[in-house]
Amino acid sequence: MKKQALMLFTSAIVASTSIGAQAVDRVTYTADKSTRGTTVTIPESKVIELCGDQDGCEVRLAMYDWDGLRRRASRETLFFYNPDNRNWRDSVGDTAGTSSNNGTQHVEQAWACYFTDGKYADWTNLGDVDGNFGLLSWNQYDATCEITLID
Repeated sequence: MKKQALMLFTSAIVASTSIGAQAVDRVTYTADKSTRGTTVTIPESKVIELCGDQDGCEVRLAMYDWDGLRRRASRETLFFYNPDNRNWRDSVGDTAGTSSNNGTQHVEQAWACYFTDGKYADWTNLGDVDGNFGLLSWNQYDATCEITLID
């Protein structure tokens, strides 16, 4: 009886350890309010790594300190990216597009924060010229924006 209980206890520890040791792949990018109007590049290679498989990735898009009180407002969505043809789809906004097609398309917007496939510099849309994505703090609020991609 003691041996059986010990085996059960040991199995529980191993199961707990393997679950606790499971790594979650994620990356966070920040567009500081001082750089509003210019995208922070999210490399296509990182999007492929985290979002380019059958289950996509979770995207957390947050706006921070828009009111000087250091509050955070956020939205979550699922994002899917097909690295073979650069097609993408967002579940919450039900938006879809193609990266690197010369036309800027926004994946998701939360207040002044945009997850986009286009590139902006000093408030000018430069188009969707490559496979990279971007995080953009726009002019609705004077805010810092953060995006986290979680596989």
